[in-house]
Amino acid sequence: MTDEPSAEPAVVEGELAEPTATAPQPVPASAITLRADQDEFDHKQLSTLALISPGLAAAPRGHLAMFFHYCVRTGLDPFARQIYMIGRTNWKAADNPDEPEKTWTIQTGIDGFRTVAHRAAAKAGESISYEDTVYYDSEGNAHDVWLSKAYPAAVKVTVLRGTSRFPMIARWDEFAPTYYDRKQSAYVVAKMWQQMPAHMLRKCAEAGSLRMAAPQDLSGVYVDEEMERADAEAVVREAQEATRRLRVAAGLEAGDSTGGTSSGESGGDPETGERNTSAAMAEPKKRSRAAKNPAKTTAPEQDTATRADEPPTPAKRAPRKRTAPARRTAS
Repeated sequence: MTDEPSAEPAVVEGELAEPTATAPQPVPASAITLRADQDEFDHKQLSTLALISPGLAAAPRGHLAMFFHYCVRTGLDPFARQIYMIGRTNWKAADNPDEPEKTWTIQTGIDGFRTVAHRAAAKAGESISYEDTVYYDSEGNAHDVWLSKAYPAAVKVTVLRGTSRFPMIARWDEFAPTYYDRKQSAYVVAKMWQQMPAHMLRKCAEAGSLRMAAPQDLSGVYVDEEMERADAEAVVREAQEATRRLRVAAGLEAGDSTGGTSSGESGGDPETGERNTSAAMAEPKKRSRAAKNPAKTTAPEQDTATRADEPPTPAKRAPRKRTAPARRTAS
């Protein structure tokens, strides 16, 4: 009887010990963990993201807020590079001042796409499945498996969610990135796309199909393979722009420098904006003034012409030449 009361505290201690043992199971939050009470990245998080993506430090605050929203909505970890934002040069800004200098794109891997799509379907009590992938050659013939050494012309992936079908066809000409190879002096397909052309193109088709199947969670997000062509075009545009500037500097192409030299020769002050157009319009006036100035230099020519008609001028010069030898002979 005396042992029973002593056994009860032991049971109580055991029951109390269980919660204390399970309490540390959740992973403790780190200094950069996204918290439920925040609505944007804090300073430590932004500093860490800048280390992962150096260009992210120059992103506008609005784009960072949008990136934070996508991280929360998709549940992907930006610090594990499951999702990230990349800035690309916007070439339209050169012609349109209203265009931003950079365009920002939120990207992730195909595994992140699959995770988000399956999670969204599970919340709705549905499941994600696939139909067989179809590969097409350049003549439009369908293949279950791509065995040719040539590049596939297109790949079709169909995602099934519930009772709905979401087919997506990715064409090679639309997604395959090309780069300029100096050794071959020609544009060639990117290395990974050369080694695994069917696999890379299938990722693009699958990403588009998953985006249609889970638009609420994946709209505005792209996989890396979808954006590789944009990266390749950006590299080509930068190379072309650098080449154009070198040709202009060498005088092989017409540029703004030609206008600058003409204004410098005319003696006008360098100005910008609309003043440049007015200066260009005033250039003929400057030339006309320059034409008047030479008139002063031609005035002595006119005097010499009139003097040439008069006989005294040649008469004065001739006697001087004749008298000099006459004196020498006389001596």
